[in-house]
Amino acid sequence: MRAYWEERARLNAAFYVDTSLDYDAPDMTRFLETGKLVAALALDDAPVVPGQRRLAVEIGCGLGRICLALSERFDKVIGYDISEEMLEQARPLVADRAVELRHTDGAGLPGLADRSADLVVTFTVFQHIPDVDVITSYVREAGRVLADDGVFAFQWNNTSGARRWRWRRAAMSVVQRLGRGDRYDRDRPEFLGSRVPLAVMDAALADAGLVRVGLRDPGQLFTWAWATRQA
Repeated sequence: MRAYWEERARLNAAFYVDTSLDYDAPDMTRFLETGKLVAALALDDAPVVPGQRRLAVEIGCGLGRICLALSERFDKVIGYDISEEMLEQARPLVADRAVELRHTDGAGLPGLADRSADLVVTFTVFQHIPDVDVITSYVREAGRVLADDGVFAFQWNNTSGARRWRWRRAAMSVVQRLGRGDRYDRDRPEFLGSRVPLAVMDAALADAGLVRVGLRDPGQLFTWAWATRQA
């Protein structure tokens, strides 16, 4: 995953964070505005909100658009990403002292104290992870760092056919290696990621000491859920 996203960041970081952008001329104003939309989706009209607004943490911050939006709502924001190149490009865009960007090994939140985060959020990250065990590792980390009255708000690919998707992903990877795939390398396993059933995600939450308290658009690519600590 690290090698893939380092390369994507060098080629066109904004596009690979948000492939709805024009590859040759990404609209960065629009790109940054979408960060505010994601923050609003996670927090406004949500089934549960954090008890405090001291620290927000983003898993897979990319160029920092969501971190920047969260800095308007929280005292401090920490964003983690697997790509050092993404983080290097993010720092000039996120010129806010309230935002700190950190490198991760791709499965954890290093340097973050237990029960310190009021919000943990992730968007268009889990959907790209090809190994479900890595996703569940991040869920465990969210449970570790979440404050007692904190909220874990996350999006993932909940479309049906998880096993069929693995087979299709393998076949598309072969086509890519033969030089006949997507011109932007979006048919690699590191982009296609995983489809995770709701029961699997709920089990991962329970293993992390969390319980799902809200769900939006189940069965979709952009399924959202909210979780809190188990009572």
